[in-house]
Amino acid sequence: MDIKRLEIFLKLLDTRSFSLTAQFFGLSQPTVSQNLKSLEEFLGQKLFERTPRRVKALPAALVLAPYAIKIVETAGQAAWAVNRQMAVAQEKLAIGASSVPSMVLVPPAVEVFSQRYPRVFLTLTSGHSREIARLVTEGDLDLGLVGTVVSETEKIWARPYAVDRLVLVASTELVNRMGQRPKTPAELASWPIILREDGSGTRAAFLSSLGDEVSRFRFKAEVAGVAPTLTLVRASFGAAIISNLIVSTLDMTNLVAWPLEFGPCRRFFLIRRKDHFNAQVALALVDIFFELKREGRLPIGSKIVKGKNG
Repeated sequence: MDIKRLEIFLKLLDTRSFSLTAQFFGLSQPTVSQNLKSLEEFLGQKLFERTPRRVKALPAALVLAPYAIKIVETAGQAAWAVNRQMAVAQEKLAIGASSVPSMVLVPPAVEVFSQRYPRVFLTLTSGHSREIARLVTEGDLDLGLVGTVVSETEKIWARPYAVDRLVLVASTELVNRMGQRPKTPAELASWPIILREDGSGTRAAFLSSLGDEVSRFRFKAEVAGVAPTLTLVRASFGAAIISNLIVSTLDMTNLVAWPLEFGPCRRFFLIRRKDHFNAQVALALVDIFFELKREGRLPIGSKIVKGKNG
């Protein structure tokens, strides 16, 4: 019997709301419904009845509840025992993240992880999304957090984690020189643009948003990494497209950031190999990532600073 399905069942029994249950676990409502349906099929009993105003627990749900609680509690105790053993053992965990997650999402999770498992030695590799995904696939990294779409396969476990939007960032000097805020790809084509390196998830999302207008652009430079890109932006060499998550961490003195109105939302994915030998310690960090997300303890807010014509 799947533990996660029992946890979803108990939460639904408590909230009597599919939307609140989905929100609690960071899932979609259809996913919650599918988990409940699978549990009902396993038991051969209907557990809940949806009415226009509420979710009603059926008799089978009330019978199942105390057993489900015992099963979930026992599983939690087993996980605690395993994690306790892991905490006192000498272990290593190799994680990798693309530029944006390594600056914004990874540090708070690693801080909590190191407090709980002080004897686990961490190594962090930062690179573009495509490279990190390759290293995870080849088994060189235990866990990755990337900004490129990764589909779950027979070998790879992948979960959507966070969403960001693209932002145009430029110096106030360049904004004053260019004048009008660009709201379409055609208007942005006249701006000097600094591109991220090939393999960057930010670059791929930006270029895909341009469509046929990409041929009109005369890109100024291609730069590997967020920090050197922003150095050129501050020098008014050109404007750059970055994540709004990065904007939330910047000193915006003499900088302007505008949401890229035609830019897409982009997802970040947690990925690992299903057969990797270090799965237990990697899953402990995954749990922390989602714990911080549920509790709103990640610096995901953005301070978008509007400039001239903004």
